Formats: sequence, C-alpha cells, structure tokens
Amino acid sequence: MRRSSIVNTGLDLPLPPKEQLARRVAQMEAHGIRGFIPLVQAVAKEYGDGAYTIALDVFSALGYEVTLEQLQDPDETGVDSYPWM
Repeated sequence: MRRSSIVNTGLDLPLPPKEQLARRVAQMEAHGIRGFIPLVQAVAKEYGDGAYTIALDVFSALGYEVTLEQLQDPDETGVDSYPWM
C-alpha cells in the first residue's frame, strides 16, 4: 500500500521521524493557514468538533485570521504540495 498522507485517517501508519514532521510543519507554515486546514479537519474527524475551537484559538494566538466556517468547509482542501509520501 502506498502512503499518500499522514492526515488521511483511513491509513494506520506510524508517525514519521520528528525531523521529517518539523520539515512538513515548516512547509505548512509557508502556506499560511491553508496549509493547516487538512490537518485540522483530520483531527476533528477523529476527535470531534472541539478540535476546530482549539484550532481557532491557536491560529488567533499566532496572528492568523480564520473562521470556523473556513476550517469546517469540506471543499477547502488546503495546499496539497507537500511530500507526504
């Protein structure tokens, strides 16, 4: 099976090494809030809608402007240019 994304909750894969995760987070940060939307949606799918509220608080503290509707929008796929493997 080919790994397509660490945010695909249908795949039971171990997390990559911390250096690889740090590199991916840096790539997401370079794209602003849109880089994190798929991750937020995957977490919310797994753990519930409270993840959206937490994400709003975190993004606000980091200076990003985002709405709950943007985070929950199923058509918002974020930026898909990461080498998720």
